[in-house]
Amino acid sequence: MKHRLFLYSGLLLTLLSMGGCGGGGGGGGGSPPPSVASYSIGGKVTGLAGTGLVLQNNGAGNLSLSANGSFIFATAVNDGGSYNVTVLTQPSVPSQTCAVTGGTGSVSGANVTNVAVTCQLFSPRFAYVANQTSNTVSIYTVNATTGQLRPNGYVTAG
Repeated sequence: MKHRLFLYSGLLLTLLSMGGCGGGGGGGGGSPPPSVASYSIGGKVTGLAGTGLVLQNNGAGNLSLSANGSFIFATAVNDGGSYNVTVLTQPSVPSQTCAVTGGTGSVSGANVTNVAVTCQLFSPRFAYVANQTSNTVSIYTVNATTGQLRPNGYVTAG
């Protein structure tokens, strides 16, 4: 009987000590999964004179710019991922048109720094006024910055 009690006590102790091991095998020793590197997307803006230029990358991450120079989007793109830089809002006051070159591609192990945004002022516009009493048409140039009219002469109609 003493022998059985001793045997059961030993068996119970063994089971209890094994229960403390936790099992499962997820407790360490293995290496973590490799992390995917991510890289910044950026470039340079030139010719910007207006206000309100907003760029996007992949349809998100609005980036407002107010001066010429370098820019970088806040959200990086994973290595091998694609990027697509577009103009969400064109500048105004004065009105400009900005175009993106080098704005699409795939990240290939390095920061993207060659996106170029080039802005241009709208050409001056013209206004024409018909003068019924003198049978002429007056010509005016519209200042793209201020909207002010400047007379440029007239032509005979008819």
